[in-house]
Formats: sequence, C-alpha cells, structure tokens
Amino acid sequence: MKDQHMSTNIPCSKILLAGNEGCRVTYCETHQTTELEIGAFSLRLDIEAFSTLNHLINEANSKIHALHASQQSYNHLIQKLKDAY
Repeated sequence: MKDQHMSTNIPCSKILLAGNEGCRVTYCETHQTTELEIGAFSLRLDIEAFSTLNHLINEANSKIHALHASQQSYNHLIQKLKDAY
C-alpha cells in the first residue's frame, strides 16, 4: 500500500534549511521529509531517519576530534621526551 504522504501527485513545498557550495539540506513541508544534496547525490529521509543520521555524524565527528587530540598530545609528549635528552 502506497503512503499518501509520499504521493508524487502532490507538489513539494521545499524550504532551504542549510547550504553552501555543492551541499544543501532542504525540508519538504508537504511530505515532511528532508533532502540532503551533495553534488549530484541526493538522499531523501523522513524526519526520524534524518535525526538518526545527524546523531551518527555528530558521534563520528566527536570521535575524530578526540582521536586527533590524543594524537597531538602523544606527539607533544614524544617531542618533550626527545628535547629532554
């Protein structure tokens, strides 16, 4: 059974939420979906899936920052040890 919210007969009413060169996020009020566009790639998600993706990306980003911070601390410590001898 086809979801009436996703009917292609009803035109989208899109709002630009965020964007820059080559990347943007829009929200369709009609279908209550978000659309992530990266270059020619487009990903349409319902609000719950978009929120889950956002959480996943934020978690990954936090781990990248933590990894870089620990690598910098390690490199700084090694340099101090080298300078001491």
